[in-house]
Amino acid sequence: MHNAIKMCYNDVMRTLTVKLYGSDDFGYLSDMINIAGIIYNTALTIIQDHYTETGKLLDKYELQKQLRGLRNEDENHHWRYVGSQAVQEITDRIYRAYKLFFTNREKGVKCSPPRRRKVKKYKSVTYKQAGYRFLTGGRISINGHIYRYWDSYDGLLERIKIKTVTVKRNILREFFVYVTTDSPVTMLETRDGRGEVGMDFGLKTFLSLSDGSVIRSPEFFRQGVNEVRKASRALSRKVMGSNGYECALKALYRRHQDIANRRRDWFWKLSHELCSRYGVIAIEDLNIKGMARMWGRKVHDYAFSEFVEILEWSARKYGTRVIRIGRYYPSSQTCSVCGHVWPSTKDLSVRKWTCPECGVYHDRDVNAAVNICWSRLKRDRNSQLKRNNLKVVN
Repeated sequence: MHNAIKMCYNDVMRTLTVKLYGSDDFGYLSDMINIAGIIYNTALTIIQDHYTETGKLLDKYELQKQLRGLRNEDENHHWRYVGSQAVQEITDRIYRAYKLFFTNREKGVKCSPPRRRKVKKYKSVTYKQAGYRFLTGGRISINGHIYRYWDSYDGLLERIKIKTVTVKRNILREFFVYVTTDSPVTMLETRDGRGEVGMDFGLKTFLSLSDGSVIRSPEFFRQGVNEVRKASRALSRKVMGSNGYECALKALYRRHQDIANRRRDWFWKLSHELCSRYGVIAIEDLNIKGMARMWGRKVHDYAFSEFVEILEWSARKYGTRVIRIGRYYPSSQTCSVCGHVWPSTKDLSVRKWTCPECGVYHDRDVNAAVNICWSRLKRDRNSQLKRNNLKVVN
């Protein structure tokens, strides 16, 4: 019998996404989001008028009270398409935006307060405890209207505790449901026999593994950049607001959507392969924003953060442990054989180097992956020593 370890991820907010399809009733969802846009603009007008008269921001609960009064008027009967909790969430959005505006203004950051939106460009409605229900067979009820979705989560949405459900449309009039949850999800059992691996993200290669293998990214945006440029040029020649402009905008959106879908598909396949092969995966916690400022488009094309999120989700299905190593750990500067730290490798142009202490020749990325794996093993060993009240080894 294999030894097994039960795992669960606690206190982590996750967002699960499903696409609605095969329904002739999307007109209801479109009308609901349009009405939510009207409510948003109305609420913003009330706040701005109150600020003009008093010089103070209207209390959120007073705003909600005024919106309830307007919602109950006969001339605004269509507002009832949007649930009361969804209306409260609209006011929450506005006040979060005002809070960010005042915070940035105090810091001296150039910014503008929340603005009115075109109703047709308003995108989403969020529900909290009421207004939706997940049914068996990949179905969801939204205010009594039934829609189908592709249940890629094996019925998970029917079992977990849900924080919020957001119905969102894009410019192609496609509808998606975003589910946020912090419920602990019990994993499959981790079985012995699968190896442990450290992985180092890089710009020359997408992934370098501690077993010496290298995984290169297809660089999907680079492959599709010519089509994006053509669509962007076509959009620039159209008159803003015209039908031609709307068609060209949708064409550009489709190009970006196609790139994102192909990248995401590759991420899922790669994560399933890695999680089926390894029982423990150690990765480095990267500063993606800092990397993007330095190297720009290529970092966004690699989409490291999205891959890690998909990897952690796939790990649930396979019972694989994904461990993050601190971003300040000098994995590239440390010799994986003798432990000597050589600061000269901070220069990213140094792709291969020889340790001045033991003379071992290293590939920069593979050496970093080995150190990441070793750091994980050392951490587990020190945790075991602490539990046994023994001295921790550096």
